[in-house]
Amino acid sequence: MEQPNSEIVQCSQCGAKNRVPLYRTNEKAKCGKCGSLLNPAAGEDEKPYLLRCTECGARNKVPAGKTDKGPVCGVCKKPLRTEEIFKPQPVMVTEASFQKDVLGSPLPVLLFAWAPWCTTCRTFMPVIDGYAREVRGRVRVAKMNVDQTPNLASTYAIMSVPQIFVFDGGKLRENFPGAMQKNEIAMRMSRYL
Repeated sequence: MEQPNSEIVQCSQCGAKNRVPLYRTNEKAKCGKCGSLLNPAAGEDEKPYLLRCTECGARNKVPAGKTDKGPVCGVCKKPLRTEEIFKPQPVMVTEASFQKDVLGSPLPVLLFAWAPWCTTCRTFMPVIDGYAREVRGRVRVAKMNVDQTPNLASTYAIMSVPQIFVFDGGKLRENFPGAMQKNEIAMRMSRYL
């Protein structure tokens, strides 16, 4: 039975949907799953998400408070995949999931190619994880173990690791060595946001 005096609010941290009574919309409600603060009234003040339509490739602005309202592409009118905004990050990419998670992503993708035997990769992994937390919902951060994905490593001519690849709209836009600081990565990725 639906409660008429409540609103469904999606947590910006874990993606869980929470029922918040309307009388609490000006208070600091917390997510029932992860405990993060929810602020349903702040949805209009937040920056919109930029999603690429997976059907026609057009970029669409989706207001932060409207992601669960079934937005459609402004060009082809197909539904936008807003659930991708709340997908946990970083995403581990395999050869089977590469097409969907990287090439078919409605968000720009930063793909980190690494290997378990590479000490530089292991040292750099916390930088990638930190960046993934900061850009959640704006950029998809993915990791690819080159030892487990030899066909992709060959396709993208990965001769050394770590390497970072940037995909947007299903196309490889650039690649660069992966041993960079988080602010350097943010500067390079700023043109895709």
